[in-house]
Order: sequence, then C-alpha cells, then structure tokens
Amino acid sequence: MRYHPAEKISHIRPLDARRDLSAVADLMELCFSSTLDPDGREYLRHIRQAAADPALVRWTFWRGERISSPLFGFVWEQDHRLVGNLSLIPIFKGGKWIFMIANVAVHPDYRRRGIARELTLRALEYIRERGVKSAWLQVRDDNAPAYNLYASVGFVERSRRSTWLSNGVPDLIPPFGVEIGPRERIDWPLQRRWLELNYPPDTTWNMSFEVNHFHPAWWNQLWMWLNGNSQLHWAARYYGNGNQPVQTLGFASWEPIRGYSDMLWIASPPEHEDAALRALLPVALQHFQYRHRPMSVNYPFGRGVDAFLTCQFSLQNTLVWMEYRCRE
Repeated sequence: MRYHPAEKISHIRPLDARRDLSAVADLMELCFSSTLDPDGREYLRHIRQAAADPALVRWTFWRGERISSPLFGFVWEQDHRLVGNLSLIPIFKGGKWIFMIANVAVHPDYRRRGIARELTLRALEYIRERGVKSAWLQVRDDNAPAYNLYASVGFVERSRRSTWLSNGVPDLIPPFGVEIGPRERIDWPLQRRWLELNYPPDTTWNMSFEVNHFHPAWWNQLWMWLNGNSQLHWAARYYGNGNQPVQTLGFASWEPIRGYSDMLWIASPPEHEDAALRALLPVALQHFQYRHRPMSVNYPFGRGVDAFLTCQFSLQNTLVWMEYRCRE
C-alpha cells in the first residue's frame, strides 16, 4: 500500500529535534501514562534532557537518522499544536538496515480522525523511498485498535512475547525430587539448545540477548570481567529417589542490566518448563533478595503462566511484534 498525498499531508512534517522534543515527551506521557513503567519514565526523562541540551540535539541532527534514538520521525500539527507523533529508529538487523516504528501517539482530543494511520503510511513511504525492505513495530496485545490499524496497512504478526516481573520473594522449595545446583561446563550444549528454543534469533534481535554471552568458556568469563559484567547460572535436575540425576529440567541465567530490574533468562523445553520454573525462580529470587530489585523474564506468550504466578511474578505486558515487508 502506497501513501497518497491528500489534504491531510499539510498536517504532517518531519520531526524537528531542535524544537519538538518537549512537546513529543508531553504527548507520550499523556497517551501512555497508564502503562509507563520505571524504565518508560526514564526514557521520557532522557527525551526531555535532550530537548534541554542544544549540544545533544545538534549532535543528533548532524548524525542524521543512522542512530538508534527517538529523535527522528514525523509529527502531526493541527490548530497550532503538536497532536501526533511517530518515531523512526534505524536498526542494523541480519546484515541489513531496517526501521522500527515506535512512539506512535495521538492526543486524545484528536483521535478517531485517521491521524495514526496517516503518520504510519507516511513513515512507510519514507522507508520505501530509501530502499529499506522491512519495517517492524510492537503493539500491546490488549490494544486491539492499534493492532487492527497496523494489520490493515500490511503489517503481519511475527511473534508474541510476555514480560513477567517479580513482585516478592516466594518461600518455596523445589518440587519433590528436584535439586538446584550450579551449571557445569558440560551442560552448555543442552543449555544453548534450550536457550535458542525459548529465544530464537527471529525474536532476539530486538533484545539485549546474545546466546554466546552465556558460554562457560574462559574467554567469555574474561570478557565479562573486563567489561564489568557478571552472570550467575543455576541448573534444575531431577533425582527421583536416587543419588544421581535422572533428568536435567532446565537452567536459569541471571544478568544485572541498566534499568529498573535485573534479567533472568530461562532455558527449558516445554515438557519440563513447569517443574523447572517452579524450582529455579524461587532460588534466583531468594539468592538476590539483598539487591532489592525485581527480576524480569521475557518469555514466549502463553507458556509457564501458572508457574510464574505461583512464584510471585506478575504479567507486565505481552507485546506483539509485527513486520511490514516492502514490495520490490
């Protein structure tokens, strides 16, 4: 679908980072206040900081669009007000440039006028003009109007991912016959296979995830030490009534990250994940309760729900990832 200029085109113009950022931040806060988490509020703070720092805005403007920032896109002006916004973020994915469409916001007083649709069509036209073959976006699964809008202009759903956030430290012990111990070097092939099952490459390009960062080799440990990073890994194994493990059920890998929460990555096959989650999640939370930080788990939609709830995790959101492929 191509964008056809009409009378509405007069309302759309490229975002001017030197004068629009404060209004964009205000608009995003107005539209997304009910769903903003601490990281989202920090994101808005950075936008306002950029708006107040002319040097930062000039640097961004000079670098152009080839930076991953919210400082490029299109806005909608009407009645001498900025009432709509769409950000375009270029990302290098799989050896090619793509664009992420983000921060699509329309002032409540101006909704149901087709503004979000027109901004999206203009962004897709811009992307095609530059020879980029793909555009991506994410939308909350409870936002049916937005999902239907993007589907109507050609976006196709590619995946759904849920984010679970801990809200306490459960006083739980592993299920009968299951014991928790450290991950061993010999476990790596199995852990890697299960990590790639839960975090396949077609979904992890937009996460802070690289499977080789969990490799137990000395060179990875050295790299983490040089960069001030750290990890901790646990393995859940089923012993039954014996003294030797009968089955490895799964692994959990903890990483501290910038932001509101730490990350926990789960490697377990679907047939073992309930027992693995019920064993691993409490151990990780109990071990790091002194940090007074919640843990976040990005996980395939619809899986492990009962185990997460039992272990005092709450569903923060489920995001639908959608792709638009430009025609040749």
